[in-house]
Amino acid sequence: MRNRASSIIFTDAPLRAMAAAAGAAVAAAPPQTSVSVWPAMSPKDEAVFLLHTAAEIEHMLMVQYLYAAWSLPRDSTGRVLRWRTAIIEIAKEEMAHFVAVQNVLRFLGAPLNFDREDFPFRSDFYPFPFELGPLDQKRVARYVVAEMPAETHIDAGLLAEIKSRATDDGLAINRVGALYDRILKLIGDEDMLSDSVFRPDPPADLQAAPAGFRADVGRGPLFVRTLNSRADAVSLLTDVARQGEGEADAPESHFLTFVEIYDQFTSKPTPALLVPVHPRVSPPGCPGGSGVITHQRSAAWAVAFNHHYRMLLAWLEHALGEPRTTADATALRLRVFDEMFILSDIGQLLPLLPCGEDDDAPRAGAPFELPYTLAIPDQPTDQWLFHADLLATARQQLTDLTDHATDVEQAILPRLEASVAAGEEFVKQHLVEP
Repeated sequence: MRNRASSIIFTDAPLRAMAAAAGAAVAAAPPQTSVSVWPAMSPKDEAVFLLHTAAEIEHMLMVQYLYAAWSLPRDSTGRVLRWRTAIIEIAKEEMAHFVAVQNVLRFLGAPLNFDREDFPFRSDFYPFPFELGPLDQKRVARYVVAEMPAETHIDAGLLAEIKSRATDDGLAINRVGALYDRILKLIGDEDMLSDSVFRPDPPADLQAAPAGFRADVGRGPLFVRTLNSRADAVSLLTDVARQGEGEADAPESHFLTFVEIYDQFTSKPTPALLVPVHPRVSPPGCPGGSGVITHQRSAAWAVAFNHHYRMLLAWLEHALGEPRTTADATALRLRVFDEMFILSDIGQLLPLLPCGEDDDAPRAGAPFELPYTLAIPDQPTDQWLFHADLLATARQQLTDLTDHATDVEQAILPRLEASVAAGEEFVKQHLVEP
């Protein structure tokens, strides 16, 4: 999230305003957070602004959930293994939400957005400050409140405890459902957005299709669809909101999954590995400090993780700029999934490696650090040269990591080699002189 002159204002208001207007006690109505934007924008501009914010929120939730899940040992059993599996599945669903929002932006003829909040910045647009950290009860409480609907049938005492735990440091948590509720009102209202603002053709051919992202057509758990009408957009956003951040209780929602994890959680002993909060890498010789990965080998893997994270976003941006039925679009989507597997491999390796040089140092963790830019060139040849440059760096990193690799590192090197080689061959086909 870059600095912006616009603000999103979250306001608590009675949910049953009509009942209150009729004379019912306002106190009896549960609070619902409403969203307004300041200064006022045109309806389309506001919708695009809020969709950009939603994309960044889905992105930041996805990486935080992955980091928390990877902090749980891979050899966990029982309930901890179920938590790990469930949170990874939720992260995958957040990735689908992220792609779905890009489709809505394309349908509005608006620029796509692959950004997110980065440490140590804070935006009031987000449900809570971006923080990579091991899974604990407080983080689960924050996840519950962020994904909480306006009304829920969860036990009032348990919900009060969760809210207290999530905000006991004085931090307010914004419910993401309020943001989606406002977006749905804008897009669903013909008086606010006329049919003329939508772009079903030719942009529909540039939208992500369900099959290309291993989603189905409306049944979940991954919601990605192409949009050809206002009703399509409302339906997709409703499914996304209902699953994760919407205004009503829904079976198998993220909210209910996190409530269950919280209710089963025992804070002592913590099941999570001793991974850092906000892991990051610094140049060799710089002071360490909290979260800085200084162990030479671990830092090399963390740098490689950041680089493949950048490559994933670059492949995805390129894929969503190509007509989806072309061979290039299909191959670019495959590169995206390949990078997902690489991030999973390295992300689960890093907690097995030391953070510092001391034998007693805590574990390392996946940094998810953003590059200096997420933009890719706008000309076709320059795009392929851009990928070739990123792959050259990945190849050099792979060569360096292969030297003196331990047994646990050796286990993931073949897939890393195969991924880099496949990317090199793919790009080479577009750079051959005619």
